[in-house]
Amino acid sequence: PDDDEVDALEGALAAHEKIDADSIVTGTGSGELLRALGLLYGRDGAEIICAAPTYEELPKYAALRGAALKPVPVDAQLRHDLPAMAGAVTERTRAIYLCNPNNPTGTALPAAAVRAFVAALPEHVVTIVDEAYMDFTVGEDLGSVADLVQGKRRVVVLRTFSKIHGMAGLRFGYAITRPDLAETLEDTRMTTPNIYAVRAARASLDDKAFLADTRRRILASRTRITTELGRLGLKFAEPQGNFVFFDTGMPLERFTSLMQARNILVGRLFPPFATWCRITIGTEPEVASFLTALRAVKAA
Repeated sequence: PDDDEVDALEGALAAHEKIDADSIVTGTGSGELLRALGLLYGRDGAEIICAAPTYEELPKYAALRGAALKPVPVDAQLRHDLPAMAGAVTERTRAIYLCNPNNPTGTALPAAAVRAFVAALPEHVVTIVDEAYMDFTVGEDLGSVADLVQGKRRVVVLRTFSKIHGMAGLRFGYAITRPDLAETLEDTRMTTPNIYAVRAARASLDDKAFLADTRRRILASRTRITTELGRLGLKFAEPQGNFVFFDTGMPLERFTSLMQARNILVGRLFPPFATWCRITIGTEPEVASFLTALRAVKAA
């Protein structure tokens, strides 16, 4: 795409976020921006704190740059343990990564808790908040903290068009941050979005009916899954994304084999949760097939 088309999209995104355009950085998916942030803040052996488990894009790329990763186990509710993460901060800590809602657990932190956490951090620490699944949250205490980028703290908030917009294959995402951090991040990007992604993002941003319908259907299927898990006596983390993380009650390798025998492929292992499985919410017929197979496995 030409510069004018990209600028127009960035202007639309800025208007959507109620912020100036120089605070928007577009990327080939938010994954590319996560990698760039990992490379940027992981250099020279700097510390990066993250939850364990969490989405691995940023931590993995930070490790390639020589970062000293400090994973902090999630709490008993499988949410980010903010007190423990705050306690892990040292003079060498350069960034903290919060995936909220978290992947793979699906749990979310209240916005007020994130705000208080950021406010208490040393000024040199950058807080990176990945809000890829924020569109699927339910609860008055849950919501974006993108407005923090206009404060004194160093905050980067990321969004993607791969989830509720359904554009995973086209690869488009963006970051919201203060202008000086935006300029640095922009210089660290490895690519720019392709023309199809730019035009599709612009169209999808305005397609309120599609976004509302997608959210409605995902939430309905999510409730359908958790209701059945409860009926079957299987524990699950409180889901706030387009997936559910639950305890299968058996080693995941065995569960995977039993489900595959019924033509259902399930997610990989997320240590140390050796019996837990992450299920992405598909179409309504796919959810029905999954639940039928799950009932059969549980009854076996």
